[in-house]
Amino acid sequence: MSSKTISLKEETYERLRRAKGEGESFSDVIDRLLGNDEHPLYGLVGLLAEDEADRLRERSRAFREEVDSRMDSEGRAEQ
Repeated sequence: MSSKTISLKEETYERLRRAKGEGESFSDVIDRLLGNDEHPLYGLVGLLAEDEADRLRERSRAFREEVDSRMDSEGRAEQ
């Protein structure tokens, strides 16, 4: 495994050192604090049953159509 050298302010180094758990390397601490690269919404995948997801999609579509309709009518009224 390759490594990189970075410079830290003394205060930052001390905060990082205090955050280290027993047996953790600085890389482990940084990885833990930064989290993973996964998009935060990925945790929602599979949360809804397919029929619930279908209802949500339909309500979302209807909402967008309603908003578009209101925007069109307000736009015409202003002209």
